[in-house]
Amino acid sequence: MKSTLTLMLAALLSVPTFAASSDAYDGVAPLSAKRLSGSLTIGAATNYVGRGYVPTNTALEGESIGMGAVQLGYDFGREGYWSYTGTIAYKVPFSGHTLYGNPKIAPNVFLASVAGNPALMDLPTDAAMAAINGNPALKAAYDSSNGHIGEKNIENEFAVINGLKYTREKWNVSFGHQFTHGGLLGVMAKHYRKQGSSHVNELYLTPEFTPYKWMTLGMTVRNSFDGIQGWWFEPYARFQAPIIGTPEDITVAGQLEFGASATANYFQKGHEACANGVQAVWVKFSAPWFVTDSLILTPSVSCNWAGPGAQAGNERSKPKWATQNSLYVPFQNFAVVGQLTATYKF
Repeated sequence: MKSTLTLMLAALLSVPTFAASSDAYDGVAPLSAKRLSGSLTIGAATNYVGRGYVPTNTALEGESIGMGAVQLGYDFGREGYWSYTGTIAYKVPFSGHTLYGNPKIAPNVFLASVAGNPALMDLPTDAAMAAINGNPALKAAYDSSNGHIGEKNIENEFAVINGLKYTREKWNVSFGHQFTHGGLLGVMAKHYRKQGSSHVNELYLTPEFTPYKWMTLGMTVRNSFDGIQGWWFEPYARFQAPIIGTPEDITVAGQLEFGASATANYFQKGHEACANGVQAVWVKFSAPWFVTDSLILTPSVSCNWAGPGAQAGNERSKPKWATQNSLYVPFQNFAVVGQLTATYKF
């Protein structure tokens, strides 16, 4: 089904832009330009993805997720000027809801913590376990909940986004507010920052430049002012072309996205959190199939790499240290993520 971009350049001069706007939620199709419009999207993915991060199987006790979103838009005047978009979205992990499954603390770590003697960390596992079994009080404590790293929950992700967009022929700018409860950001706010609540409030600004109909360049800048304070930067470049059909009547489109996420002044106070800087980079290919004027099926696949900031989170992982198990880290260094969404536009 793939055609090379080179062979399509001539046809692309008149192809409409069918890429989702930068302020849309993951997998949600763009709204039409009529005065009042909306869409309903449902879908599933092989992995949870948040800000480019792909959590490990051990962190989420599994991998796949389901999602749903409702989007409403209103055009205030002439097409291509001011418009409003509101999105309510929900993500649900199909697996467990306890971080790392609350595993046992390694015997030598437990002994060193109880005795206040860091040298006991060097004890072999068998020797540490023998010392615990030889002391009834220690054995009872290790077998109880005190012998685990501590149960921390992962809540379903709920997001509400409200924004305005100003559009001209070759550029547009979006700005607004995003509230997120649960999910990866919720874990960071509640368990890394110990805020007591797993929510984050952010303001965002997204300028986009479309020098050609087949190319979009942009960056979303977010300022988080509640839950966690700091900045997110998400630059991206998208290239789109028809795969099946003509520019005037596209059946299957293709979109290739190169993206990254980075932070500033976001993790400096976080316990066992990432370092500031580049958090993730990815390459994503999507192929929306316009089944009818109202129904769109969109399969996609992305390759995601953890950046230096996320890798620092893996190095600092408290569960890895507590269990002495190198698998107990938050993020995959590399992952391939598949997703399928169905969107009904009205």
